[in-house]
Amino acid sequence: MSLVTIFYMEKLKSASRQLSNYIFMFNSQSKSFRDDDKIEGSNLISVVLLTQNTLTPRYQLPHQVMSSIPKEISREIILVHYNLPKGTGLSDTGSGSTNVSKQNTYADDKVQHVKVEGEFASAVMRGIELSIGKFILVMDADHPYSKEIIPELIKELIANPNFIIVVSRYVEGARVQRIPFVHSVMRKAAKIIAKYGLKVKNVEDPMSRCFAFSRHIVKDINFEGKGKEALLEILVKVNNYKNSNVTVKEIPIKQQGSAITKKVNFNRVLNYSRAVMDLYRFGKTSKHLNDRDIAEQKKHRSILFLSKAGRFFTVGASGLIVNYAASFLLSTIIPNIWYIYANLFGILISITSNFLLNKIWTFEDRDFSPRHFIKQYSLFMALCALGAVIQLSLVYIFVEYSHIQYAVSLIMAVSIASLSNFLLNKKITFGEKIWE
Repeated sequence: MSLVTIFYMEKLKSASRQLSNYIFMFNSQSKSFRDDDKIEGSNLISVVLLTQNTLTPRYQLPHQVMSSIPKEISREIILVHYNLPKGTGLSDTGSGSTNVSKQNTYADDKVQHVKVEGEFASAVMRGIELSIGKFILVMDADHPYSKEIIPELIKELIANPNFIIVVSRYVEGARVQRIPFVHSVMRKAAKIIAKYGLKVKNVEDPMSRCFAFSRHIVKDINFEGKGKEALLEILVKVNNYKNSNVTVKEIPIKQQGSAITKKVNFNRVLNYSRAVMDLYRFGKTSKHLNDRDIAEQKKHRSILFLSKAGRFFTVGASGLIVNYAASFLLSTIIPNIWYIYANLFGILISITSNFLLNKIWTFEDRDFSPRHFIKQYSLFMALCALGAVIQLSLVYIFVEYSHIQYAVSLIMAVSIASLSNFLLNKKITFGEKIWE
């Protein structure tokens, strides 16, 4: 066994041990990884491998990829065969260009073979469409990535679930194949075009063919999957959809071998140019759509805020009736009770009814676990007491210092105290943003 092989095996073992520690910490705060987690949003990791070969990828073989993922993680592999010559088909694939074959018999029977007509980006989008995991890892299986890349990607993805993790050729520590000078110039030019033409300024290698992200990052976003630049399309459309640049974390690529790459692929240059033009037009169009969406969202938030405020004040008005009825009923049932006690009983009952109605109806909170319920009820009681203090203080200030008539002062004080009570309970008791 060569020293190089021993070195890579030790690196892989070290990365796997580190990743297992991350998984242990991750599982302590969420449900554990299970082999039968087959629902969207589960902790399953979907690995989408892309190959232009009919049978097996050139470098990243499915069983090797499986073995590089720690056993604590549930995973599936979708092997997408794309850009195959016409008349070539998978031996176990049904008719049609995107039919999923029966699962292959690898280690845990979680490898799907898919045939796609089209380029790399089409294959990526088809693989994502068929995946069911919470986390998605995309890799060009015909590229000589080192064995420790997958454990590193998964570790970073679990630690940063709101990031897109990219295996980059242009960050410190990257080890890449030697390339001709012309190749180097063209790569840098493509990066500059993406940065200044498409406003993708948060990544050094937007043309990477190995990256990972959580499913929620691309939720509700429509991808066309044209050409070869899958990551570039994802970055542009996610940034436009969210109206801000998504956070990208890049890890250095480590390629096996150091052979000089082949000649300049002018077809790749043409495809990149077309992708840039399509994405540039998309950016111009989506800007107008985003402006309209933002206006609609503001309108929706305003309506929602006013609706909840109306419900809150309606509940408050019902509390007056509950207060009076409870006080009167208690004084009737127990004739000798001191009226102050009856009034305090009515206040307690009305506050409780107000809390329950606001929890269920106004803020639509259905969490009735004892600890959560007691915490919310205590906060609601405390804020009601604070509201009473605010009201009494304002009435005193308006009458004594501003010399405003008592009736007008009372209306002003009740209005201010009620509004502050609504906003404070919305934010503190029920944990909502103020303006929504």
